[in-house]
Amino acid sequence: MEPPSSAKDRYFMRNALNLSLRGVGNTYPNPSVGAVIVKNNQIISRGWTQPGGTPHAEVNALKGRKYLGATLYTTLEPCAHFGKTAPCVDKIIESKIKRVVIGLKDPNPIVNGKGIKKLKKKKIKITIGVLKNEIKRINLGFFNKIKKNKPFIASKIAISRNGKMINKRNKWITSKDSREHGNFLRAKFDAIITGINTVLKDDPLLNCRHFGMQKLSPIRFILDSGLKLKENSKIAKTAKNNKTFVLTNTNNKEKISKLKKSGLIIKILDENVEKINLEKAVLLISKMGFNNLLLESGPRLNSAFIKLNLINKIYYFQSKNNVDLKLLSVEKDLNLNNFKNLSFKLSLLKNIGNDSLRIFEKNV
Repeated sequence: MEPPSSAKDRYFMRNALNLSLRGVGNTYPNPSVGAVIVKNNQIISRGWTQPGGTPHAEVNALKGRKYLGATLYTTLEPCAHFGKTAPCVDKIIESKIKRVVIGLKDPNPIVNGKGIKKLKKKKIKITIGVLKNEIKRINLGFFNKIKKNKPFIASKIAISRNGKMINKRNKWITSKDSREHGNFLRAKFDAIITGINTVLKDDPLLNCRHFGMQKLSPIRFILDSGLKLKENSKIAKTAKNNKTFVLTNTNNKEKISKLKKSGLIIKILDENVEKINLEKAVLLISKMGFNNLLLESGPRLNSAFIKLNLINKIYYFQSKNNVDLKLLSVEKDLNLNNFKNLSFKLSLLKNIGNDSLRIFEKNV
């Protein structure tokens, strides 16, 4: 239960929370934080975590100035250690801020409680826990990474009314509106992951194609146990501009050398093993610092991720049209009724053109 807080504190923290949403998907390995500085009941400065994780939100809001007697609202505890930048708490102390309102303590052991302790030593008033539940939801990927060694993973599924994800007679299952909406989702994830079969079949780019959003394209991960990725694929041709990792079980030095020339980064998981160990792949991605991962693949990989309890959220785009082909067993695994049995709850249902979008989330 959230501790008592004033309506004013909740109002200004809400502003900080909304600012933090701007960085979601682009701040790894750091969380996405928002901060506002308030004096005489007015917001006089604001900031949010910048792409790549620095500058931090608090530093961005402070801008190296003095804010004598002001209050700083920040969604996550300010850091007290030297990393890529100097500690945020030092900047707060220098700025003459008199009070700091914090949404949540940072779960990272190198920060947890240390920033708060240092501020208190300097007689700065501290309030903790304002809008903490909402802030935690926004940063679940960061929290998962720190506490469970795995990122927050969402799956994007495009499926027909009768449960088909593969349509050999038509490349697309859902409408253009749904595909545009799905493409927009990529900007909110640090990384995107798919299997080699999807790459060979569709030759996708897996980037953000909306105008002005190309720079928000996620890092790409390709699961390719046999190293079948073609050098003339769109993924390979664009790897120098869009960082791409290939996770494989094959140590074919000649093929690896050719793919590396394209800019692809090859990582060998289990040499000479037929299938990729998905749990090991997810652990590696987490250790590389990624907070939020989007799965875009066919039914086999989706089913495998769900059965291993690796999925936290599902974007379920469903066409109102049927596909006149026999259902695969893995497609049956993705039936709507199954999600309830796997502790998913429906959090949103809306129409997108002629399609529907259901969002399922795991209970936190």
